[in-house]
Amino acid sequence: MTVYDYAKLGTAKKEEVLISDALFLEYYVDKGTIIYVYYLNGFFIEVTKLNGNVVDNIPFIRGYKINKKNLHAIEKRNALLSFAA
Repeated sequence: MTVYDYAKLGTAKKEEVLISDALFLEYYVDKGTIIYVYYLNGFFIEVTKLNGNVVDNIPFIRGYKINKKNLHAIEKRNALLSFAA
């Protein structure tokens, strides 16, 4: 699945893919919302929740969305996981 294929999925299917196929990387709190970051097939997915409800589900390859201070560690961990698989 590519980032474009994921973006075309419906809300329920996106949640299903996150649960079954994606790798959870981190979460952080920003202005009262909780942001969860996942990794799937070479791209990242950022899920934003407010009061327990999903507000946003954004797939991206690389850019401003991910927590910059942890980007290097995440990429290193993904490289190790790819090597081990």
